[in-house]
Amino acid sequence: MGELVEINQKRNFTLAEAKQLLPVIQRITKGAHEEVMQLTTQLSWTENPERKAELEERVQALFEQWQRKVRKLGCEAKGMWLVDFDSGDGYYCWHFPESEVGYFHGYAEGFRGRKKVH
Repeated sequence: MGELVEINQKRNFTLAEAKQLLPVIQRITKGAHEEVMQLTTQLSWTENPERKAELEERVQALFEQWQRKVRKLGCEAKGMWLVDFDSGDGYYCWHFPESEVGYFHGYAEGFRGRKKVH
């Protein structure tokens, strides 16, 4: 497989292109998700207000970093671990930890309106 080019802007994807990019999105998301989960576990056990604030800032920074990485690949980060691939007619939709890009929704419907792609 060829090297992926970072493009820093939205682009339109075919379903095949979204599926081809998914392993990169999955790797980025899994790493960020694991780090956030470790920090939130620490948060649940921490009573020190300064430490809590520090951990919350780190969680926020990790999530924002994940969003930037997703956008650099031309996709849209639409919530916690939710990635949309713009098709020009709507979005192919993936949500961690799904194994494939298997859903589509129009621009107006959002996540709740997504339907299985055949």
